[in-house]
This record gives sequence, structure tokens and C-alpha cells, in this order.
Amino acid sequence: MKKTMLVCLVMAMILSGCSSTSSTSVDNNSQTTQNTEQQSNVKYIMAGKIDANDQANVASKIAGRVSQVLVDVGSKVNAGDTVIQLDTQDLQAQVDQAQAAVKTAQANLTNAMSTARPEQIAQDQASLDSATGNYEVAKKNYDRTKALFDSDAATQQQLETAQQQLTAAEAQQKTAQEVLNMHKNGATETSIDIYRAQVDQAEAALKIAQTSLGNATIAAPISGTVNAKSINVGEMASANTTLLSISNANALVVNAYVPADIVGQFKEGQDVTVKVSEVDNTEFQGKISVINSKLNAQSRNILVKVALSDPNSVLKPGMFAEVGIKE
Repeated sequence: MKKTMLVCLVMAMILSGCSSTSSTSVDNNSQTTQNTEQQSNVKYIMAGKIDANDQANVASKIAGRVSQVLVDVGSKVNAGDTVIQLDTQDLQAQVDQAQAAVKTAQANLTNAMSTARPEQIAQDQASLDSATGNYEVAKKNYDRTKALFDSDAATQQQLETAQQQLTAAEAQQKTAQEVLNMHKNGATETSIDIYRAQVDQAEAALKIAQTSLGNATIAAPISGTVNAKSINVGEMASANTTLLSISNANALVVNAYVPADIVGQFKEGQDVTVKVSEVDNTEFQGKISVINSKLNAQSRNILVKVALSDPNSVLKPGMFAEVGIKE
């Protein structure tokens, strides 16, 4: 009898425990479902890729050989920072030559407006002799460079530099001859006007040479991060060809597309929630900045731009994002 009562008591305790566990399990499941329902109050109804809203391609205004590349992919830059330096040896020589031409033109104008003396005639002759010598040197240099260019041993830029030097030397020789003739024969008002025009021309050529020299230093147009580079030291940079790309990761947007029949659920300035597949368990806040009024002819969708808030800088251009609104 005692043994039978003991068995009954043990069975009752087991049944009671099972009942309690079952009840707890049901309660826990109910609580989990309730929490899930509370958290799923955002409806994700459009998707797109993250892009930099502020980006720029960096190109050179002139052709030239690259002497320095001061950044690489991933480098942080500020607007105005030098990112690429072209070789300036030939460009500086052109500036120096243009400055000399300005001084010569100004001196010629001064001489034309003054009374010639015997010593002035002698000085003019010496200037002509010097200019003739410079011309002969420039002519030999051009002929030699042209021969090297024809045999693919010199670059187009070297040939152009030699041609410019020859042209300048020829002009200086011609000017020196005219100055000598003028002082011998006496200056006329017409000749003085010609010398004034030569001064203006020389100064304009100097400005062009100085601008080209300044363009050899290539600066970042915006602040941001270098995300592409297609040039290296020693390579030739062509004019107006992209050498670097810079994007500002602090100005990110989602370019999302939404069907035209539901675009009415959105408005510019509306707060939205964004989740990114590469960043787990994180929701980002965004604001609709643009709703394009033009319908995409192929997809029949409308572009919606969402400005992102990313205080921890974890988002990158190219990531896939979903955009939702609170229900």
C-alpha cells in the first residue's frame, strides 16, 4: 500500500512539472511573437544603391608627363589640395622665354620713342648679333629635334617646345633688325604703334605661358575620398581625360526606384528608415530629398533620392539598401 502511494505521488509531480513547462513555453512564445510584432512596424517598399551625392572627376587642362601622384585610392583630400603634379621643366622655360620677350618688346618701344645716339646704334647692332646667334642655335635645336621625332626618338611635346623656341628666336631677331633700322632711319609714328602692339602681344603670350605652368599643378575640386585612380608617375596625362575620381562619403544618398502607382505614399522631406544588407542589425535614418517627376521609360518606375544619416561612417557607395516607412 505504501509503495503504491509513493508511485502515485511521483507521477503527480511529473505531470505537474510538464504542465508548468508547457505553460511557460506557451507564454514565452507569445512574448516573442509580441516583441516581433512591435519591432516590425517599418514597411520596406523600395530599394536601390548607395551613391555619393557629392563627387567629381579630376582631369588635367593640359597634356604633360606626370612627375608626382600625391594620393592613392582611399586617400582623404580637402578641396584645393594638390593631388597630381605634372613636369614643369619645359613649361617654366616657356615662361622664362616669354618674360624675356616682354622685356625686349618694352625696351624696343622705349628705344623707338627716344632719340638715337651713336652708342645706341652700336647697342642695337650688338642686340641684333645676339638675336641672330640665338636664332641659329634654336634652328639647329629644332632641326635636331625634328630628326629625332621623325625617327620616334623624341616626343611631340619636345618637338613643339623646340618649334616655340625657334619661333620666339626668329621674332626677336626680326625685332632687333627693325630696331636697328629704325634708329638708323628715325622712328615714325607707325613704327612706334607697331612696337606698342608687340609689347601687348608679348605680355599676352606671357600670361598664356604662366597659365599653362599653373595648370601643371592639379588640385582636388572637392573634399572627400579618392575612389578611383588611372594615372601613375611617368605616364603622359592627356588634356581633359579623367585621372582621379573623388567622392564625399559624408554626403551619401540612396538612389531608389518606386512604382508610379505607390509613389504618392512619399513626399520630399519625409523621414524614412533604411537598412543595408552589408550592415547587420542596424537601421539608418534618412530623408527623402528628391522625387523625380520623370518616369523611367524602361522600368516604368520613378527615381526617389534619400539623403542618409551615417554618423559612424560605416556606409559606402555601391552598397545595396532598402527604404521603408513606418506603418
